[in-house]
Amino acid sequence: MEDTGSIPSAVGGAQGREAARRLRQRASQASDRALAYVKDEPVKTLLIAAAAGALLMGLLTLMARSDD
Repeated sequence: MEDTGSIPSAVGGAQGREAARRLRQRASQASDRALAYVKDEPVKTLLIAAAAGALLMGLLTLMARSDD
């Protein structure tokens, strides 16, 4: 779609840029919180990651067996 320079497209573009800025800010904040959690709770984080990996492997194994 071509931008004709009309008022509605200019407003939409500004709204889109603002929404993108807010989304980037929220993603950055979430990343900062996750990093802080990992630094504060390294063992718990490792155990959660190991459990998630084991669960995923178990699900994949069940799916592979059901195909046979």
